Amino acid sequence: MSVPFPDVVARTLLDLNVKVVFGIVGIPVIEVCEAIQKVGIHFIAFRNEQSAAYAASAYGYLTKTPGVCIVVGGPGVVHALAGVFNASANRWPLLLMAGSSATSQRYRGAFQELDQVTYLSPSTKLALRPPTATMTPELIHRAYHVSLNGTPGPCYVDLPADFIQSSLQESSWKSMPCVPPSLECGPNPAQVQKAIHFLKSAKSPLVIIGKGASYARAEEILSNFIEKTHIPFLPTPMGKGVLPENHRLNFSSARSTALKNADVVLLVGARLNWVLHFGLSPRWSKDVKFIQIDSNPEELGSNGGDVSLGIWSDINLALHAITDSLAACNYRYEQSSYLTMLQKHRKKNESKESHSPNKDMPLHMEATLFTINDCIQSLVKETQRNVTWVSEGANTLDKGRRILEVTHPRGRLDSGTMATMGVGLSYSIAASIANPANKTVAVEGDSAFGFSAMELETAVRSNLDILIIVINNNGVYHGLDESNFKKLKSHHKLPTTALSPAVRYDLICEACGGAGYFVTNAHELKSAIQSSWERKTTCLINVMVDPEMDKILSFAWMDDEKLNAKL
Repeated sequence: MSVPFPDVVARTLLDLNVKVVFGIVGIPVIEVCEAIQKVGIHFIAFRNEQSAAYAASAYGYLTKTPGVCIVVGGPGVVHALAGVFNASANRWPLLLMAGSSATSQRYRGAFQELDQVTYLSPSTKLALRPPTATMTPELIHRAYHVSLNGTPGPCYVDLPADFIQSSLQESSWKSMPCVPPSLECGPNPAQVQKAIHFLKSAKSPLVIIGKGASYARAEEILSNFIEKTHIPFLPTPMGKGVLPENHRLNFSSARSTALKNADVVLLVGARLNWVLHFGLSPRWSKDVKFIQIDSNPEELGSNGGDVSLGIWSDINLALHAITDSLAACNYRYEQSSYLTMLQKHRKKNESKESHSPNKDMPLHMEATLFTINDCIQSLVKETQRNVTWVSEGANTLDKGRRILEVTHPRGRLDSGTMATMGVGLSYSIAASIANPANKTVAVEGDSAFGFSAMELETAVRSNLDILIIVINNNGVYHGLDESNFKKLKSHHKLPTTALSPAVRYDLICEACGGAGYFVTNAHELKSAIQSSWERKTTCLINVMVDPEMDKILSFAWMDDEKLNAKL
């Protein structure tokens, strides 16, 4: 019996236990997408390939299985490359498939012709073009396996148009077994003992929890480790929620002091890149020692790290070994001058934070974020429903990182390792599908929102329960009020950061079939959050805040005053 090629692809994905596919239909992949949907796999049709690939990569992070994305060839692949690159930088598993020109038409200027394997090879772990149609199931299976194992990342499989139009004899291909969960590699005992030596001798130890720990589902062993050792910790932005924000040993509020004075640091799924100031002075002590646990041996020893102290291992297995060894020698970090210093600075910094919202116009960004957090956390407690935050933007992201409270592991998605703008709606869609029991709340700057605003229609059409809050300051970083905007526009002197004032993003949501709210004060904001929480559809709250026209830009991650943009 012959089986249409699209059905073969669909059944292969079904054998892999794929539940959701993200993408955009078109020639020649439309038959494949229809077949995928026919076998019961949920197909989410996006408006832009870039957004679809972003969503698939985030789904991979949230589910610890490769997110699957399918797009048309040529320009569709070029658009999807942004998501591929983002998945690679963040180490998230992603399987991209795309249609391509027919085999007989290669090198002849065929419809949307592109050598997609060559194009994607530098950005993927594996890029394959099946030499025969019958090999396609095997290569999809292989790409899925490679994406998930080792260092997670993107893989690609080409689907030539002539293959898609063909049929295969049932006997010419076979169903493949489901790929098991990612393989785990334990630590070298000698490296564990070296880590024990440095931790026991440390006067100012610190644990850094990265998004790799969140991806590894390391919350249980990390909680056990911290409770037994009493070592202070702080999370990176996407490591937030792995351990409770209000934990007595969480010193996020004293981050600078913790980093500067630590002498031995246990890095758990975190990299010494720009997020952690490369592990270098002056943000760190020049004598600090880093014990880095990472599943990628190539990452060990980078920047301020020391490869001789690196532990190449699955995070859970390494932490189990370290925890057991420290427990065997009754290790517990006691109250010290370092801990006292951290407690003092945490108390001082937290007392500076103002939770009182502005009652007059215009709202200010920080006060607005506090109002959002307070309202959402109140609703979380009232409804017993977790919230998954999605955050992007410049000021919105930077301030939201410390204000928006994460209550559970993988409860925050942001622009990640590459500080990628335009991921907000895609990540929100992925989060809502991966964890439908949670309320997904995206807090975005108006500029960042504009990158993928039409995916509002995708969210509404997909019946997703998402709340998008746009912090609208009329610009990139900052904007202009209406009078200054009109004056400068009339003289053709608008600054490069300016966007049109008071754009009604809420009406775009309404036009797409969702609910929109336009708010200008704290009372309206609270009311809109309450109303949107109760709805089971996509909602958008457009919050007008002070454009802060004269403010000098400065972000927490910038090391040097010379890097601070004077805009």
